[in-house]
Amino acid sequence: MKRLNRWITALGLAATLGAPALAQSKPVEITLMYGLGGRLGEIIRATIDRYNKSQTEVVVRGEFADSYEGVLQKALAGIAAGQPAADLLQLEVALWPRLAAAGQLTDLATLPGFKAMYDGFWPVFRRQTDPDGDGKVYAVPWNNSNPVTYYNPQLLKKAGFEAPPKRWTEYREFARKVKEATGVPALAIPSFPWVLEGAVFSNDGEMVRGGRLALNEPAALEVINTWTQMIRDGSAVVENANTTQDFVAGKVAITFQSVASRPGIKALAGDKFKSNVRVANLPYFKKPVVPVGGATLAIPKGIPQDHVLAAWKFIQWLNTPEQQLAWIKETNYVPVTRATNDLRAFQSYLLTEQGLGQGMLQLPTARPRPADPGYVQAIQEIRKTLEDIWLNNRPVEPAINDLVNRTQALFKQP
Repeated sequence: MKRLNRWITALGLAATLGAPALAQSKPVEITLMYGLGGRLGEIIRATIDRYNKSQTEVVVRGEFADSYEGVLQKALAGIAAGQPAADLLQLEVALWPRLAAAGQLTDLATLPGFKAMYDGFWPVFRRQTDPDGDGKVYAVPWNNSNPVTYYNPQLLKKAGFEAPPKRWTEYREFARKVKEATGVPALAIPSFPWVLEGAVFSNDGEMVRGGRLALNEPAALEVINTWTQMIRDGSAVVENANTTQDFVAGKVAITFQSVASRPGIKALAGDKFKSNVRVANLPYFKKPVVPVGGATLAIPKGIPQDHVLAAWKFIQWLNTPEQQLAWIKETNYVPVTRATNDLRAFQSYLLTEQGLGQGMLQLPTARPRPADPGYVQAIQEIRKTLEDIWLNNRPVEPAINDLVNRTQALFKQP
């Protein structure tokens, strides 16, 4: 509690003493452009309303951009038009580097009270937002998570297993036995490369190296070949839009999704949630590693200074332990600040069935997603290539070599 009190005191002093007052006759009105819809979008709007009612200096308006990609595209359109699309952007963790590299984001490290807040983030989130270690920070974490293994214990029990394997190298035999015993695929493998990143990192590999994709290196090829073998022998399937529904219906035994997906899975599973859903850590090859995902908050360049300060004031409020806890209880995202973790109320929340136990356990071994702006543009090509391999039986190595070669132009050469 002493550490929590010191953190709150430091943040409060920085906000009140270090930040210039927003002196105006009426509140500064700013726009937050966000990419989460559905239930999460409703929670964002409720959070904005709560903030607006808590003070009188700033009014935040929310604008939904349909998706994270929609936020990026609207931001790029605003840059092209010479008019920032919003005062505050919710940018997926792999998307903000593209705008930062173009010089279109404000360096948040220059704003009052920055150090007090930034030092309170978990180390992985500091690395995520300052990948070069140069002290320039163009985004700060907000809604962050990591992938976990959701499994159906009833299906695994039919095959003689209490839980899924910890290592990917054990999965092929495990998947074969589950398929034989249950008649359903053991796992759904995603073509979106978030889980792939974790598997490659855990095998001492990298997604990007030397100004190009590194998926043709042995560490990555071992991962892709392992997954491809399971898909081709029918013990695994390629994840699709119906995977979550198939999982809760018992049509696939395992799905790899965000720890923040738990409330949605629970809602779909209904009364069967307690008996049919369990959570385990993400599998690994040589060592446990998970990639962090989710989104950050960034302030564009080119907006008035009073809007910059107003947006920053809102960011500081969002990252107080109390507001983090309220957000976590609604969304099941992991806490981005250590002070939130120290709250007694948060520790109690971890003990509930909606708890974040697995996600929290994985934070010490978490790594940021690749921050190279070229990687963002390469993601769709990675997906298309993996789906071509898995759905059209294209040979792995030629397909991956072609992927690496055709995406090289997207990367800035060292």
